Amino acid sequence: MNSPWTLQSNVPTRIYERPLGLTELGFYWDCQFNGTADTLQHAIVEVLDSKHQHLFSIENVTRTWVALKQRFPLLGSRLAERRKGGDMVFVIAEDRLGYCGPGEMSMQDASSLAEAEALADSAVNGERLLSNELLARIVILRRTDQINQVHVLIHVAHCITDGIANASILRCFLDMLSSENGPGKWDLEERLALAASSEDLAPGRQLNQARHRWQYAIGKTIASNRLARLKGGHSLPRRFTQLTPFRPARSAHTTTSFSTEESKRIIQTCRAYGMTFGVALPVLAQVALTRVLCRRYLSGDIDKNEWEYRRKEPMTTGGPLNLRPFLDRSWYERGGIGDVSLKIGFFFRTLPFMPLGSASKLAPGDTLPDVQDMLSLPRFLLRCRSVQQQANRLVNHPLFLHISTARSQASISRLKVVVSQWKNKLEQAADHDIPVPDQGLVLSHGGSSMGNLDHLIPLDYPLSRTPGTAPILHLLKSGTQLHCRPGELYLGASTTRQQLHLFIHWDKNVYDEETVKEWLQEVRSATECYLGGLEHVNTRGKARL
Repeated sequence: MNSPWTLQSNVPTRIYERPLGLTELGFYWDCQFNGTADTLQHAIVEVLDSKHQHLFSIENVTRTWVALKQRFPLLGSRLAERRKGGDMVFVIAEDRLGYCGPGEMSMQDASSLAEAEALADSAVNGERLLSNELLARIVILRRTDQINQVHVLIHVAHCITDGIANASILRCFLDMLSSENGPGKWDLEERLALAASSEDLAPGRQLNQARHRWQYAIGKTIASNRLARLKGGHSLPRRFTQLTPFRPARSAHTTTSFSTEESKRIIQTCRAYGMTFGVALPVLAQVALTRVLCRRYLSGDIDKNEWEYRRKEPMTTGGPLNLRPFLDRSWYERGGIGDVSLKIGFFFRTLPFMPLGSASKLAPGDTLPDVQDMLSLPRFLLRCRSVQQQANRLVNHPLFLHISTARSQASISRLKVVVSQWKNKLEQAADHDIPVPDQGLVLSHGGSSMGNLDHLIPLDYPLSRTPGTAPILHLLKSGTQLHCRPGELYLGASTTRQQLHLFIHWDKNVYDEETVKEWLQEVRSATECYLGGLEHVNTRGKARL
């Protein structure tokens, strides 16, 4: 497999470089905006026997982190500019993979769960701790009130990671940390070949460079035309001003979980309907958002003009898409499936106007109808099929990869302007609210479903144990915190320990916490209503959108 990395120096150590791909470059400009899109993975680990407390000694953690960098060299990379305001490259020096540099690893005590969570929040919302010289870091928090519990915070810039990569980092760290045998030796050039950009791994790219450039140009045009057709839309009630795009987000997150029995019924119902929960999620979210907005209108918090605008608007969602299964097959089979690098594209899905049903003629002071009085089960399924059809059209397009990655190009120029204005403190304009109809293209929310994470992040370590040998470490809980983009509202889902979880990340500068939690509760209620049982599975009546 050819490598996109070039050897720049052999003395005194090997130094390699490669240019950032388009998606990586987009996230680079995100992170220049006070760490926007940086990810923090927060895991709570139990040491099952006190005799193994030494596993979290500074020596063992350092050894493990160094071994992890040698396996996934982007964790030890830095960013460098090769042309003023232009080309960015990853730089990897072999000797830097052999030690922990300043700020790369730290250990401290936490007196409680609340203190540990506060420290994690400060890493996301405080002064940025990552930089062009430090793209990944690890923090170990030792609980003084629960001496058998340790919090592991893994903080990584999004330009070198995604959801799959974050899972690999945590899984491999805990496995290496708890294994008696030392980590294996990794060939640097082989590992670098895996850490290629998505563009370098497009199937057939090496066969005909001219044809590849032609295909990318067409994909870019298609992506641009599709984006231009997206107009209008609306989201939860929010405060969106002229300065919102130039003000770093204050990130927050919240979660709700279904019981094991509830989760089983929901997943079984989805299978019976021939769809995944990820397909249903945008429709559930739309039903929930409609109910929040309708409640605001009926209580007089939304005036007639805004309501009439909202009720006629389509609703667009977007989110990340795992590209790994669509990339070079040789790369995938040699370890690309779980390599630490950024391998996502982006998609948009459009649903028709709010599903009001019997609420369409209500007036302020009236009572909000039940969920299925606003959208019947057959119409719910019809909208789910629309989501599936849109996804199929995207991934089945012959230029799918080119269209997906080209979308990043559209955001790079805009991000450069935002970063420039923020760094030069150009917040001098009057900060007036922008009315909903004048906000341009508005995504109702972003998001995606990660599916079942148990096979990506097992609970017990080390992974390789002789039969009958008890595990040493047990993963009690793990989750990811995101430094949101300005105005971001992200709804996600995942399954762990046979429980379905719904979570939201949002910008507190724009969205009110009470409103966000109300929406999440409505998503949960809609899930229970449409997917909570199998009694209506055969209801396949036809309906118009």
